[in-house]
Amino acid sequence: MSTTGSSIAWSAFVRAPMMRVTLAFVAGDLFALWRPPPLPIALGALVLSSVLVLLVLTLRIEVEVRWRRGPILLIWCFVFGSFWQLVRDPLSHPAHAMHAGAGEHLWALRITAINGISEKVVRGDAEVLGVRSCDRIQARTGKVMVTLMRHPNEVLPVPGDEILIRTTLEPIARIPDPGGFDRRAWAASRGIYQECFAVPQDWRPIGHASQWFDIFESSRVRVSDWLVESGLPQRQRAMVKALVLGLRDELEGEQRDAFVHSGTIHILAVSGTHVGFIYLMLMFLFRWMGGGSKARIWRGTLVLVALWCYAGLTGAHPSVLRATIMFSLFTVAGMARAQAEPLNSLCIAALGLLLWDPHMIMEVGFQLSFLAVLGILLFHGPMERSWVPNNKCVGYVWSLMVMSVAAQLLTTPLTLYLFGAFPVWFLPANLIVVTAAGFAVYGAVGLLVVQRIPILGPVVVFLLTLLLQVVDSVTAFFAGLPGAYPAVRIDKLDVVLLFLLVLSIAMRSIWKWRPAGALALGVSCALVLGWGWRSHRAHERTTFTVYDDRQAMQAAFTVGRAHVVLSEDTLAEKDPWVLRKVDRHQRAQGTDPALFITTRELNESRVNRIGGTVHGGGLWATDRFQVGFMSEGHAPKGRPMDVLVVHDLRYVEEDQLAAAAVGSVQVVLAGSLSWKSRRFIQRWCSERDIPVHDVRDRGAFRLEG
Repeated sequence: MSTTGSSIAWSAFVRAPMMRVTLAFVAGDLFALWRPPPLPIALGALVLSSVLVLLVLTLRIEVEVRWRRGPILLIWCFVFGSFWQLVRDPLSHPAHAMHAGAGEHLWALRITAINGISEKVVRGDAEVLGVRSCDRIQARTGKVMVTLMRHPNEVLPVPGDEILIRTTLEPIARIPDPGGFDRRAWAASRGIYQECFAVPQDWRPIGHASQWFDIFESSRVRVSDWLVESGLPQRQRAMVKALVLGLRDELEGEQRDAFVHSGTIHILAVSGTHVGFIYLMLMFLFRWMGGGSKARIWRGTLVLVALWCYAGLTGAHPSVLRATIMFSLFTVAGMARAQAEPLNSLCIAALGLLLWDPHMIMEVGFQLSFLAVLGILLFHGPMERSWVPNNKCVGYVWSLMVMSVAAQLLTTPLTLYLFGAFPVWFLPANLIVVTAAGFAVYGAVGLLVVQRIPILGPVVVFLLTLLLQVVDSVTAFFAGLPGAYPAVRIDKLDVVLLFLLVLSIAMRSIWKWRPAGALALGVSCALVLGWGWRSHRAHERTTFTVYDDRQAMQAAFTVGRAHVVLSEDTLAEKDPWVLRKVDRHQRAQGTDPALFITTRELNESRVNRIGGTVHGGGLWATDRFQVGFMSEGHAPKGRPMDVLVVHDLRYVEEDQLAAAAVGSVQVVLAGSLSWKSRRFIQRWCSERDIPVHDVRDRGAFRLEG
C-alpha cells in the first residue's frame, strides 16, 4: 500500500478508537448468539480478563511493549460482549412468558408498537408485565405480537397502553411459502417468539404508562388531521404521512411495490435519511447566528431540541432514535468546537444501543442503517475526490450519485441475502427521488406552518402535490422497466465473500493496496465456483410444496428448473393471490415459468406428463416422490405414498381413510378441509403414529429430495 493510500485508509481508523472497541464488543455479542457458553464460564472469563486489564493498566510497562494493552482491552470487550448478551438474553430469564406453561391465562401487557390497523383488528407488539395465577398477578417478562379485534366506537390502543387480555400465548412457528415473508424469523430478530389473539370481550385497557414521546401524541394526531384538511389528494397525502410521520397505513399496495422495485423504499421508512434532511435544514436556517462560542451553543441547543422533537413526533421509532443519537453527537461536538470523527460517533451510537439491548444486533433495520452510514463514511470521500467536475450542477449530481453508491456498497450483500432480489435502477431512481423527497420533507414542514394562510397555503399545496407526483411517477417508471427487480439467490457464505469482494476492490482502487487485487480475484473465483455448483445442484433438485392457504388447496412440484402448480380450478391461473405465491416461489428457487394443472386433470384415469411429473388417478409423482390426493369422491388406494394430501372433504369414512393413508409416510391437511374432518384425521393418524401437517395451523408444507 502506498504511503498516501495507507494514510487515507488507516487515519480514520486510528482516530476512531471506539470503532475497535465496538467491533470487539459486537464480535463477542455474535459469538454468544452463535455458540452461547454457560453463564458461569462466561462470568469466570469476564473476571479473569478484568483482573488482567487492571494489571496492565496499573503496572509500569516499558514503552516498547505498551502496545500490548490494546489487544488485552479488546479481549476484555469481546468477553464482556458475550457475557452481556447472555445476561440480557430474554429467554434466559426464569420469569419469561415462555415458561408460564400452556393454556389460556389472564395476561397483563403493555403495548410498545402498533404495526397495523384495519377495520376489524389492531396488530402490534407488547411487553409482558404479568400473568394471573392463583388469584394473584405474577410478574413476567418477554415480548409478544398481539392481534386485537377492535372494540366498536372506542379509541384505538396506542404505545404505552396497558391491557388485560385473556388468551393463549402461542409460539410463532408458522412456516412461510417458499420465498414468502417469514414472520417467525422477523419476530425472532426483534426478540419476539410468541403471539396471541383476542376477541373484543377478551381484552380491555387498564391504564397507560407514560413515555417521553407521549407529549407529542396530540401533536402527531393534530398534524395528521391538518394533512387531511390541507387539500392534498389522497395519494400524495399518504406519501407525506409516510415521509414526515412514518405512517404508511394509507399507502396503496402498488405504491409500496414501486418504491421497493426501484430501490427507493428507504425514503418511505422514517429513518436516518429524514433526520439528515431535518439536520441540514436546521443548520442552514441557523447559520446566520455566526461562529462564536455562544452562537455555537445556542445553535446546537436549538438543533438538539428540534431533532428530539422530531423523533418524538414520529413516535420514537428505533431507526429514528438511532439517527437522532448519531446527529446529536455531531451537534454536541460542534458546540464544543471539537473535530468529531464520524466513525467514532457512529460506533459510540452503535455501542450505546447494543448496551441497551444487545439483541438489537439481529434486527435488520439496525444492520442496514449502520452498514449504510459506514459505507458513506468509508467510501464517499475518496470516491467523490476521484473526479471534481467544473460545473456546480454536475457536481451536485455527482455528489448524490456517489452518496447512493457508497450507501449501497456495504448494504447490498445483506439485502441480496434477505430479500433475494436487487433493484437494478436504484442509482438513477435515487438521484431523482432522494432530491425530490428532501424538498418534499421541507415542503411538508412548511405546509404545516402556512396551510391556513390565504394564497400562500394553496400555493404550497399545489407545489407539494406536483413534487410528490414526480416522485410517484419516477418510482413507477423505474419499477416498470425490464429487469427492474431480478431475483438473486445467495447463502450466508456468499454474503461473507461479497463483503470481502467489496472491501478488497475498495482497498485496491481507492487505497491503492496492490495485494487487494489478488484477494478480489480469489474471492470472485470462489463466488463463481459456488454459484456454478449450486446451479448444477438445482438441476437435480425435486421439491413438493403445499402452499400456505387457509381457504383452498394449491400445491407445486419443482423438478430441476421445471415448476408445475396444482390448483382446484383453472381460475387460479389468473388469481392475483395465487400468482403472487407462485412468483415468489419461482424467484426463490430460480425456476422456469410455472405450468398449471387442475385437480380435475389430476383425478382423470388417464396418465399425463408435464414438467418432469406424471399425474392421473389422484396420484402425482416424480422419479423421487409419489403424492396422493384425497378429496370428495376421490381417494387413491393400495399404493405406498410419500405424502397423502387431504382436501375439500366435509366428512371422512374411516375405511376410506384407512385405505388411502395406510402406507403413507405422512399426511397433509389442506386449508380447504372442514374442521370436523380435520380433527378426525388428526386423531386417527395420531393413534397410528403417522405424522400430520395441518396447513391451517402450521403454514406451508415442503418436502425436499
